[in-house]
Amino acid sequence: MGRAGESMAYNVQQFFLQKRGVGYVAPILCTMRGLGESDIEQAVVFHKRISDEIGDADFFAEENTIAESIMGEGVVVGVFAEGKLIALRAVSYVKEFVDDAVVDLDLDPGEANHVAVMDFCVTDSSFRGNSIQFFTYLFTESQMYPNRYHLHTTVSPKNIFSLTNVLKCGFSAIKFKQKYGGHHRFVLYKNLRKPGAVKTRGHKEILLRNYDYHPKVFADGFVGYKIKHKSNGMAMLYGKPLEEVPSKV
Repeated sequence: MGRAGESMAYNVQQFFLQKRGVGYVAPILCTMRGLGESDIEQAVVFHKRISDEIGDADFFAEENTIAESIMGEGVVVGVFAEGKLIALRAVSYVKEFVDDAVVDLDLDPGEANHVAVMDFCVTDSSFRGNSIQFFTYLFTESQMYPNRYHLHTTVSPKNIFSLTNVLKCGFSAIKFKQKYGGHHRFVLYKNLRKPGAVKTRGHKEILLRNYDYHPKVFADGFVGYKIKHKSNGMAMLYGKPLEEVPSKV
């Protein structure tokens, strides 16, 4: 196992999450930890099951890098309950995906060793609604920093739940483009070394389904920072980036 997997295996957290069953809800003791080599088979099977349940190929890449990430080319975190895996988050350092992220983020290629690609987060349906995407992200972020500080991810405009959660984690949408064989994606970025701010006054609101408008707003120097429910659909809120957090309100 790579050094990343070894260190993650010893970082264990326990807490209670609400499980929703048929006609009941119940608090269940859960354990969150980094995955090791012995977890690969269970992780791959779990990811495939959830992907098949959701049934939308636009949400998932055709291939994943679970094994590579567990073996040192990234970070994989699992949440376990009642003896089985109920949530999985993966981050990849695989060169192919890092190089793609460097292009998406317009980074100097020399920064590649400091890039992390947020791969996916999937949750068992009976444990959804517990903010698992959010706290597993915080857990993995603490494992990556300070070595990996350019964080990259892409999200489908159809995947409103994930898009909302990624923005809540402090990412900004910086591009809208076709990737992975023609699928539309928002490119989102978070710089842990130089966290920026976004000006919310004078913001723009663009419906997610208006694919032609998002590139124009990005070209005008705006970044996306929040998802809003409007009477005619879900919209991305855009503001101008600020170099630093204002000292006075």
